[in-house]
Amino acid sequence: MNRTACALFLLAFGLSATAPRAPGADATDVKELLANLRKADPTDRRKAAEAISDICKTGDGDFVAAVPALVEALKDRDAIVRGELAEALGFIGPDAKSAIPAVRALLRDPIPEVRAKAAFALGGFGDEAKATVPDLIALLKDRDEQVRASAAAGLGEIGPAAKAAVPGLIGLLKDTDPEVRLNAAATLGVFGGDAKSADRAMLPLLKDRDEGVRGQAAETLGKLGADPKLVVPALTSALADKHPGVRGDVAHALATFKDKAKSAVPALTKMLKDTDHGVRVHAAEAVYEIDGNTKLVLPVLIEGLKHEDPFVRGDAAHTLGEIGPPAKDALPAIRAALRDENPGIRVHAAEALVKVDRAAVKDALPVLVEGLKSTDKTLRSEAAEALGGIGPEARDAVPALTPLTKDRNKDVRRSASEAIRRIEGKTNR
Repeated sequence: MNRTACALFLLAFGLSATAPRAPGADATDVKELLANLRKADPTDRRKAAEAISDICKTGDGDFVAAVPALVEALKDRDAIVRGELAEALGFIGPDAKSAIPAVRALLRDPIPEVRAKAAFALGGFGDEAKATVPDLIALLKDRDEQVRASAAAGLGEIGPAAKAAVPGLIGLLKDTDPEVRLNAAATLGVFGGDAKSADRAMLPLLKDRDEGVRGQAAETLGKLGADPKLVVPALTSALADKHPGVRGDVAHALATFKDKAKSAVPALTKMLKDTDHGVRVHAAEAVYEIDGNTKLVLPVLIEGLKHEDPFVRGDAAHTLGEIGPPAKDALPAIRAALRDENPGIRVHAAEALVKVDRAAVKDALPVLVEGLKSTDKTLRSEAAEALGGIGPEARDAVPALTPLTKDRNKDVRRSASEAIRRIEGKTNR
């Protein structure tokens, strides 16, 4: 189970309609929703725009051919319609790059919520939106905190091409709004070494009043390539944070410094007995990454595989997979997890099993193929990625992967296609 901060970039905007969210869309649905965008009643247009945005966000529908119509609808006099459709185009991503000029124009919209959604949407186009970076940097000083937060998030989604934003983002680390501070910190982490100058400004956030900001600050400090003599002592002190999620994030950050964080090992070792089992698992991961001590951490991770919280079980399986063959003593527990009641844990256990014991591919394949049949699109995608990671030895799974190259969800389609290429040896990844 990959640890991710992506959720921190997803902002909850106040600009929304009250229509039920649509679970997906086929060609008929798309045609009907586009027709509703042209109705005279603004309520109908709002409902259609929100439904389109939600479908594009989940990837369960194809609106690429409708991009010109969506761009035209960005001129709607209703702010909710403009904001929702800007967001939808961002979720479509690079395939909708022709919409960038129209979405960029909304950065000057008089309604803050529209500016915010447009700023976030531009991030969805990735590198294709690099020309908009100066505009987004300017919005870092917008009077509305929602706009500032969205501009920071959008710059992070554009990626390294937006590194000119580093000074402005460092300034936002002192913003009065926690969401702004959090998104600024997260985006600086995206820039990695290009944002190394942010390390000293980031340190005070380890004591921020908001636990989300504290956790993100720790994660970012682990990504900046900062001076360990400066950062490791501060992170070690932050291991005493009252919030378990923050302690886990700090442990994870320390792990990125590897042997340069040896001074933190005594504190991390104590955390192997933390009151929170999730923290114990992350501490075990850190101790292994820093010190390579499998004997000390395997009991914690094996126990984690049996924990009632599926997130703890998933993290434990992921960490055992990262340890690989040295985690062979955990094989009985990993094999037991192949029968976990949670299908997601079964998939992560199967992935870990192969990494720990390459000879166990035949036992992992049925579990991963079963994962491809899940109604959960995320699980289908993760199962496909795991099969791709196995490579040619997973060739028996190709017949099950092939239908997913036409899955309703674009992320599943991408994962399945990439998995087949890797299994057939047609990629250098």
